[in-house]
Amino acid sequence: MAKAITADVRVSDRLDRLVITPRQLTESHALSAVLRNALLGISVHRSADGVWIAAQDVNALLNAEVAADLRWSAEAKLFVENRIRVRQVHQQLYEKVSRIRVGGRDVANTYLIGIEGLDVLDDHQWVNVAAMTIPDSYGLCVFDEQGAGKTVTLIFAFDVLVARDEVDLALIVTPKSMVPEWPRDFFRFKGHLYKVEIVSGTRKQKRIAIGSGADVLVTNFETAASMEDELRALLRSYQGRAMLVVDESFYIKNLDAGRTQALRRLREWCDRAFVLCGTPAPNAPQDLIQQFNIVDFGITFDRLSIPDDRVQALPIVQQAIEKRGLFVRHLKTDVLPDLPVKSFNRVFVPLQPEQQRVYAAALKNLILDLRSTDDKSFQRQLTSFLARRSALIQICSNPASIVNGYTEVPAKLCVLDSILEEAITRKGEKVVLWSFYTVSLNAIVTRYSHFNPVRYDGTVSDVAERREAVRKFQENDDTMLFIANPAAAGAGLTLHKARLAIYESMSNQAAHYLQSLDRIHRRGQTRDVEYLILLCDKTIEIEEYERLTRKERAAQTLLKDDVEEPITRETMLLEVLAASELLGEEK
Repeated sequence: MAKAITADVRVSDRLDRLVITPRQLTESHALSAVLRNALLGISVHRSADGVWIAAQDVNALLNAEVAADLRWSAEAKLFVENRIRVRQVHQQLYEKVSRIRVGGRDVANTYLIGIEGLDVLDDHQWVNVAAMTIPDSYGLCVFDEQGAGKTVTLIFAFDVLVARDEVDLALIVTPKSMVPEWPRDFFRFKGHLYKVEIVSGTRKQKRIAIGSGADVLVTNFETAASMEDELRALLRSYQGRAMLVVDESFYIKNLDAGRTQALRRLREWCDRAFVLCGTPAPNAPQDLIQQFNIVDFGITFDRLSIPDDRVQALPIVQQAIEKRGLFVRHLKTDVLPDLPVKSFNRVFVPLQPEQQRVYAAALKNLILDLRSTDDKSFQRQLTSFLARRSALIQICSNPASIVNGYTEVPAKLCVLDSILEEAITRKGEKVVLWSFYTVSLNAIVTRYSHFNPVRYDGTVSDVAERREAVRKFQENDDTMLFIANPAAAGAGLTLHKARLAIYESMSNQAAHYLQSLDRIHRRGQTRDVEYLILLCDKTIEIEEYERLTRKERAAQTLLKDDVEEPITRETMLLEVLAASELLGEEK
């Protein structure tokens, strides 16, 4: 670079590019020309304050003669060091993780020689701990199915790394509902060995927790973003001896989300990162990208062009994680073979007369407007059209939230009357009842108050109150009904005192639904579990549920899960009808 041109290098907020700014803005054009000549074959883009190159081209910039004339910010230096470190060890780590994954506990033992206290772990947890604690590693994706013990895995991996004098601090970021569970689990398995603090409360209280000298800090995604500066200062003070843990990592699948960007920036100051999730790709193959990026600084998907189309993206993403991704994945059917079976039954419910009229009118109006709208206008009004489609599903649950003065008892409540009477009153069974809409939850809580229900949704914000709801359902004989929103209670909770879960309505997010399934089907469950899915007959709700199940199958295909189709009345009926046809042909 000409000596007359000096420039500063910084990292963009999204960590996807290096921004190079001349000390004098009038030199931007000259800077661009110099870099293009120095970085042959590399795209150099003009920006408002200079030029930028993609993060994946950082090595080309380092190897060019112009690098000597650049002044790098502390973040930019760290950015480069992290990516150099990862590239140097990645292939060896990938081979070691693969050997551990294939070899099971026998191979895992060779990595954990001399480590005491692991006897309480299952074989697959030994595998996880060994893979997470490989010397000179930078992290791992732990995608074990819900209920397989990811939290325990992380706690013992942290303990091993501390014993080896490789880590001093763990920052755990988790959904709000899971924050209080982490300190309890640390105490359960490690007693008072580690000081665990929750970062919550007022901003002053959060600062006090961050500066408390704790070995483990636990907070939620929102706080991690709002307290990013304070957390970054703390992590920086540990000089690479801190590790970041992202629990339920599907929360950071979107790069444009502020919490994703904040966690990626915090990750730069941690020597290791672990992401934990039982449903890492609930909606599309692309969901996996940012989760791997948190761990490996982008090496798994480096220079790959991922199509927006999910079908086209699937083989590309699948091949990338198979050939380069550092991850482990265990299914409950494999690691908990004694876990009872689960069955699914769809209950088709005819709409009530007024409910039918409201639904038909809303559907007709939506069809008319779609037919009279061109593609360009549709895209401009997409949010409105999606809201109207969502309203159709909400009408299936309870029209009261859509129609003022609606007084009819919704169809699903009529059906729930008989289902709950049979299950709770006659059989004495506890029941978990899921509903997505506040109006529906209000009506359910009121209608079934005689079952002494507890509630767990967005209207119950106090952590202690939520925890008490779970305790009462699990321990009190007179608390027979757990009423919850899968968006709030779908992850992490143990509700295995029930063997029956009913879905009155569901979130449109597949992750919420998939996570909620495992609240009753997990370690400690001794009875076969049953799921009743209430669907209003001949409505769009049926297709909406099919969409969720298709996403579930697509995610299983992506991760190459070897799972059997769940037993349903429909699948069994089709099977015996096919057998009947064969018998008829033989006659």
